[in-house]
Amino acid sequence: MELLLSIGKGVWYGFLIGLLSFGPSFFTLIHTGIQGGKKQGMQVALGIFLSEMFVALLCFYGLSGFFTAPNFQVVFTGAAAVAILFLGVKSAFGKNHALPEIKVSASASVYRGFFLNIINPFVMLLWVSVIATLSVGHSTHTEPGKTMILIELISILVTLLALDLGKVYLSDYIGKKLSNGVYSLVNRYFGFILMAIGLYFAYHFVVLLSAWYATTSGLH
Repeated sequence: MELLLSIGKGVWYGFLIGLLSFGPSFFTLIHTGIQGGKKQGMQVALGIFLSEMFVALLCFYGLSGFFTAPNFQVVFTGAAAVAILFLGVKSAFGKNHALPEIKVSASASVYRGFFLNIINPFVMLLWVSVIATLSVGHSTHTEPGKTMILIELISILVTLLALDLGKVYLSDYIGKKLSNGVYSLVNRYFGFILMAIGLYFAYHFVVLLSAWYATTSGLH
């Protein structure tokens, strides 16, 4: 019974996280499903899943403190802002906006999903919070407690993957209905969305940098 409750809890959390997550990987997944179809979209979804699992397991095994360290957050958020802004500008102002015949290797698509998800600094903070939430009511010093947390964690990850695959199928259906002109607009809007996310990350970087500078200055 406890096992079923843990799985149900994980599925519910995964559903909530999936509905409320609108980072660069979300828009990349939708864009890829429209642009490249189900196969490439599923490969990107796999990359996102692997990055989520990688960060979640790192947090589970004790690296939460590293991800929340001010120095790490400042450097990582600044790098993420630059990367997302570059991708946004490239997509919004690129010359090729016709519906393409895409032939991309599976490994490249998986890497794209992995990279665009893991450069989001809020992904790490999300999993730090998730691990802390899952730990409530379980003993983190006993094997049964750790096992239940891990089961809930895996249930969340599988639910997120299922939701992403659903987004891929929907995006592929929409993509088949688009003309070249509409596709051009979608491509440009996707670029502007990434630019907006990049600017938000840049703002977050400035806030973190100011807080870090104030803290370090107060130590002298």
